[in-house]
Amino acid sequence: MKIAVLRNRLLVLLLALFAGTVEAAGLRLLTESYPPFNMMLDNGQVGGMSTDIVHELFRRAQMEHTIELMPWIRAFNTAVLENNTCVYSTTRTDNREHQFKWVGPLLENPWVLYARPSNRPGPKVGLDLESVRRYRIGGYNGDAVAQYLIARGFNVELTPADELNPHKLLAGRIDFWATGKYLGDYLLRKEKLPPLKPVLVFNTAFMYLACNPRIDNRIIYQLNDVMQGMQRDGTIARITKQYLAQ
Repeated sequence: MKIAVLRNRLLVLLLALFAGTVEAAGLRLLTESYPPFNMMLDNGQVGGMSTDIVHELFRRAQMEHTIELMPWIRAFNTAVLENNTCVYSTTRTDNREHQFKWVGPLLENPWVLYARPSNRPGPKVGLDLESVRRYRIGGYNGDAVAQYLIARGFNVELTPADELNPHKLLAGRIDFWATGKYLGDYLLRKEKLPPLKPVLVFNTAFMYLACNPRIDNRIIYQLNDVMQGMQRDGTIARITKQYLAQ
């Protein structure tokens, strides 16, 4: 009887150690095209501000990882459902809080409204979001910016991809475009569109590595500890400066 009990305890211990080894051996990291935070580079590799931070984070933590780029909703839902999987750059919101274990923040992300240029006049924006409540605002599917506005009752027209929204704005099909400032500026340069200026900063969100809740807490604690060190020694600021200076 004692031998059977000891055998069972040993089996449980070995399974726990094996599970921990699998998690520590490699995490599957998913992301979307959301430049300059995460994007596909010309060499076929995934890069960007957040990606560089994540690579350095796992290097210092001595953890293996892989990175895959895919549509946002697929990446998000996969990380919710599958163990050993994380998704970035993920805005931490009340609705998402209990869906993940969180590492970060990686970076901050100001949310802005873009309006049409002065030579294509449109509605005027006041000092806060209430001044645009009755207008059409462009966002994209699954994005935290759009979800924030929809939850507050704003009239948000969704697209499959955010790069469609500046074209809609210039064509007069929406009145304002709501997006992250860094993404907006990048897309305007990439699409070679007339310069649009953000007319209102209405929130500052923080981007995280969001991990499946079944991942061992020890891994999350270790990654957060390393992340704090990267913030203290200036690594985050250095990586950010490299991208925003481009």
